[in-house]
Amino acid sequence: MEAHYETLSTIYEIVKSDPSPHTYLCTPHQIILSQPHDWLSIQKHLEFLAAEKLVIIKQLDKIAISITAAGIVKAKALKNNFVNNNFSFQNEANQFSPSKLKPL
Repeated sequence: MEAHYETLSTIYEIVKSDPSPHTYLCTPHQIILSQPHDWLSIQKHLEFLAAEKLVIIKQLDKIAISITAAGIVKAKALKNNFVNNNFSFQNEANQFSPSKLKPL
């Protein structure tokens, strides 16, 4: 998954339990605590997400981020389509076979 979509997923995880997740104002602090990336990287991710209209960046007394309805849909799709990149099927030669078991 691309890093900026990881940030979108993080924002979604923060807001998803709110009755109105698209109006929840997420703080940079909340995002930073939930991400392995530094603030400069997160800012770039937010700019990409804002350009895709998946989040809105608001400059209030402090910066606040809200997820859009499209961002919620995208985050849910990312979560539902997640597949571990390290996953692979075993080849047939390495599969378990009861006949290969040695008696105790």
